[in-house]
Amino acid sequence: MSADTASASMDTAAGEEAAAASARELALRKRRRRRIRAVRSFLVRLVLLAVVVYVLFFHVVGLTSAPNGDMYPRVDAGDLVLFYRLDSSWKAQDIVVIDKAVREDYSALPRVKRQKVWWRSALDWLGFVDPDDPPVTRFIGRVVAAPGDTVEVTDSQRLIINGNAMIESGIFYPTNAYAGYTEYPVTLGENEYFILADFRNGGVDSRFYGPVNAEEIQGTVITILRRNNL
Repeated sequence: MSADTASASMDTAAGEEAAAASARELALRKRRRRRIRAVRSFLVRLVLLAVVVYVLFFHVVGLTSAPNGDMYPRVDAGDLVLFYRLDSSWKAQDIVVIDKAVREDYSALPRVKRQKVWWRSALDWLGFVDPDDPPVTRFIGRVVAAPGDTVEVTDSQRLIINGNAMIESGIFYPTNAYAGYTEYPVTLGENEYFILADFRNGGVDSRFYGPVNAEEIQGTVITILRRNNL
């Protein structure tokens, strides 16, 4: 083999090796780009999912657990309650979730267990809440009167709305007046609602803490998941 032929063969081999190395480097870069794109796509989807979950569960619907048996038998303690946040007004018989600041002591009433609102507890822990402010507590109750209505609970355990005695189906307990708390008759102002628990003989509601402002209503209950079926 002549020197020129050997040199040409070496050049060819070197060229092929260089081409193979270049191809390997190109394939490696493509794999890296694919991995980067996959990671970016995953992060984008994760962020979008977080945004959707945030909007859905903090602005459209909410999920909470019933803190007690105030709405028994329809809602029992521990049931998961899904509620709709976007309503701006409510009508009689709507079941609503309420976050209300209650200063008075309700320990004398039979139903004393209450669910603290998590965000209020977090702010309290961080020191952003004035210790003199009344604690915010979560309640679940039924709307029985809307703005402009006049409500009275008589000594004979009757619920009177605008002068008419209410006949309520599905309420199995007497409607006690809770003497010493709300004074009757009560005429509801703008954006005020009168809320009663279905468990009328001990449930904590507007007979105790008075009318509820629309701003304190977090949403309308749309469905429940029974604790015993979970």
